[in-house]
Amino acid sequence: MAIAATVLGLVAALFAGQYPAFASFVAGVSASVLATVIVSLAGPAGEKAYQDFLTLGVTTFYPSRNMVPPDEWVDRLSKARERCILLGQAHGEWCLDRRFEPALIDRLTNGVYVEMFFLNPDETAAKVRSKEDGIGVRDTLRRIRRSIIVIWRIREGLPQPAKERLTLWIYDATPSLGVTWIDAEMLITHYLAGATNRTSPALVVEPRPGPNTIYAVYAENVNKIRASFSDKITSEDVEKYIQEETDGHAA
Repeated sequence: MAIAATVLGLVAALFAGQYPAFASFVAGVSASVLATVIVSLAGPAGEKAYQDFLTLGVTTFYPSRNMVPPDEWVDRLSKARERCILLGQAHGEWCLDRRFEPALIDRLTNGVYVEMFFLNPDETAAKVRSKEDGIGVRDTLRRIRRSIIVIWRIREGLPQPAKERLTLWIYDATPSLGVTWIDAEMLITHYLAGATNRTSPALVVEPRPGPNTIYAVYAENVNKIRASFSDKITSEDVEKYIQEETDGHAA
């Protein structure tokens, strides 16, 4: 069963780009098989390891972000009731998803507060990550600027008070993770140097009692990035973060 799960995982990764729906199905089967192996075949040790994960708040693990079902991202956003925090680098995948904009607008107009954190394209951290992200295959700096343009356009088209519920942040810190924080659940992605973001591991975590749970650690990290390494994007300074991209269009 372990071999079967491994093979299924490899098949899912192989077809993730060309056949995402098929890959998601195979990845789901793979995850189920692995869970069975861990709990049923590993005996008491496997059961203990599984329970330890649950105690820490880890409910799901994906070896690659490509294995997260494609619709799951916007589906999570659509279920937000109070808040949504998106900490990432460029948010390019969100902006390319045709379901994202209507879902975002719907949540904002229904009282949900949304924060989006973009890596500052003018600072060193973004330039280093751009070099690493696919070894030059993707222009991360340009993706950041384009996404800011898209999200700012959405924000400017919103009526009050929905407009004020959407906050854009620009941050300069080590881009080590991405967080999709919907109400009391997080989908965490960890970036790997020299690899595209889409191939990075991901896990889903929920709050558990105690200050040292994984959920609490990530919550503290997001809050620290906001407080110590971020500036709010405003109408007075948004142009400086997208200037290069708008100049390119003008040319």
